[in-house]
This record gives sequence, C-alpha cells and structure tokens, in this order.
Amino acid sequence: MKNIVPDFDWYSSQSAKAKLPKRCPIASAELCPRYYASIWLLGNASITTKISDEDKARLDKKWASLKPTIAEEEPGIAHADGKFSSVSNFCPEVSKNIFGLFASGLYRYADEIDSGLAAERLAKESADSNDPQWHWAGVTPCHYTECREYSIFSELSSGKKSKMKSARTALNPKLRWQVFARDSFTCCYCGKRPPDVILEADHKISVAQGGKDELENLITACLECNRGKGSSNAPS
Repeated sequence: MKNIVPDFDWYSSQSAKAKLPKRCPIASAELCPRYYASIWLLGNASITTKISDEDKARLDKKWASLKPTIAEEEPGIAHADGKFSSVSNFCPEVSKNIFGLFASGLYRYADEIDSGLAAERLAKESADSNDPQWHWAGVTPCHYTECREYSIFSELSSGKKSKMKSARTALNPKLRWQVFARDSFTCCYCGKRPPDVILEADHKISVAQGGKDELENLITACLECNRGKGSSNAPS
C-alpha cells in the first residue's frame, strides 16, 4: 500500500470529497484552540516567533472551556538529547505552515544511523523525492475534519442544536464561529457557557430594525436569553 503524502494535493482532494473549503476555515489562534496551542508550543521551543505573554494570557482564558480534559489529547512537542524530535496532536494547518506537511504527528529518526538506513532503503526502492520518509521516521496525515475542534465548530456554527428556526441559522458558519470565539463562547447577557447552554449569534440591532449580518452587529447569546429578548436591541 502506497504511503500517503499529506501535501496540498492530498489535503485539497480530501476537502473536495467532503465538499468543504480547501483549507480549514478556523485556522487561526483567534478561532481555534488547537491552532493556538500548536503555535504557542513552537514559539516556546524557539522554532517560531514566541507569542507574547499578554496574548498568551488572553488566549488561555478565551479557550479555557474547550481545553482537552486529559493531557494525552493536547498538542505536544518532544525533544531528545536537547534536540527537537517530534510533534503530536498538532493542528495540521500549523504543521503544513512550519514543516510542509498536513499532519497531526511528525516524528524524527532516533539518530543519524536510523536516518541513513532509511535513506538507503528509500534509494533502493526509488522512492519519490517528496516521500516524507526521507526526513521523518513517522508521519500521521490529518485533514482538518478529523480535528475535535472542527467537529465543535461544525456543530456550534451550524446552529443544529437549536429547536427553533430563525434568521440567525442563515448566518455564514465561519461568521457565527467568529462571533462565539470573539466573545469567549460566553452569553453576553447572562454569562453562561456551553455545555450549560446552547449558543446563538444575536443581532445588536435586530434584523427587524435594519440590523445586518456583520461581525460588529452580532453578539453571543444563549438560546434562552436570545428568545426572551425578541426584537429589542442588545446591550452595546
């Protein structure tokens, strides 16, 4: 069986099969906790620019409710003999940007001997130059739809949990998620958060009063507060 090369062609073909955007629509530290955790780890390991302490404190608070419950589910970086050796549970978009492959896990060879033996084997097999095994002992290909965070995004942004239909359900899913993420997944009326409540994107100036589907005019509200408010204006 031919090894998967998780490059852009593979990634975009997976997206096309699912009839989804080629790249993850929430690949941003402001929109995804796994993306944020992945780039923070890279910065902390001096592989990329380090995130400021101020941004770290803000984003840690923002993503607290979506933090994995066990350490094994969190993104991680490992070192061996003081050198970078692997990443695990990583955002595939971050892995692509930094290492060139859409993968949740990337694992270096243990030493130069293992690397050399792998190179000899690949040469004998006339392996393609883009085969990840030239550089990595192990690669775990990953499409963004396999991410836990994308599953949450898909559910919350679609409004599937709402039992009542309204104009809000017609919002662009990414816009809805941007509203929730900006407001730290907290109802701006009562301060409650999932899983205790169902979130909706409400209009500060209602649609009935001419309000538009724009980020500046949208606010996070739980279903109970939103339905009780009716067409009145939201607090600014």
